[in-house]
Amino acid sequence: MNGPISAIMGGARREFASMTWGEYKVFPALNGSVIVYGRKSLLHLKYAWDQGSKDTDAMRFGRLLHCLLFEPSEVEARHRAWEGVRRGKVYDEFIEKAEAEGAEVIRAKGEYSLASGIAAAQGFLKHERVKQLIAAGQAEQTVLSPECDLQCKGRLDWVSTRLHVLVDLKTTAQVEPELFGRAFFRYGYDIKLGLYKRWLDGLTNDRWPVEVIMLENQPPYDLAIVPIPDAVLDAGVDKALRIIERVRHAIDVDEWPGIAGGSELPLVVPWFEMQEELVQYEGCDNG
Repeated sequence: MNGPISAIMGGARREFASMTWGEYKVFPALNGSVIVYGRKSLLHLKYAWDQGSKDTDAMRFGRLLHCLLFEPSEVEARHRAWEGVRRGKVYDEFIEKAEAEGAEVIRAKGEYSLASGIAAAQGFLKHERVKQLIAAGQAEQTVLSPECDLQCKGRLDWVSTRLHVLVDLKTTAQVEPELFGRAFFRYGYDIKLGLYKRWLDGLTNDRWPVEVIMLENQPPYDLAIVPIPDAVLDAGVDKALRIIERVRHAIDVDEWPGIAGGSELPLVVPWFEMQEELVQYEGCDNG
């Protein structure tokens, strides 16, 4: 859990900060993953803040891929591969020892495993544009910035100093443009990446184009590079700032309304549920 959300009030840190992943997680600030819940309601945003995110095999696999691709020298220190059934005393002791050493446990083989991560990384590192992007740069950079008097934070996957590009890695089931486009907006990537670009541009007094590397999380681990238009990112920032302004007010009055906000909601009737009635109505002779 993140502690009281009021701790982010009066935030004024605007900087690149050298933080480990563990330090970043506990630093009191709004991040994109929490902000996107505000699209639904402030009640859902507050719940996401209080409870934190539930870790999954897919999320752990994503972190492994980030490490394999952007910080390969850190893989051994940050990850421990486990073979066998994930239960029992021996497994619990294995996890406890890994956590004490600052590492997390991942499957050795099979789906979302170290073996599959290495296979995905091999194809990744053969891609010409990817090789150009990661030839020189910085991985897992933390940016801190205030918005509406609230402390905010972001974790940048990769800052390509050679090509001057902000790079974000997204693992996905499929790289087809239509499917990824839907996922891009469904998961609020426009908001997250828009804020990252805003903060990086502000810290460097420069403009950083954004490119997303889509990487399949299943064999054959296809990948594609997707440049993100500035217009999309600017619109994402506008959405984010409106949400942050509402969070600022909610903290002041300690009120976190849900979707209805205390009002009635209309019944939205699917067109097919009333199709027969509409046909009968249209067939009536009103003359």
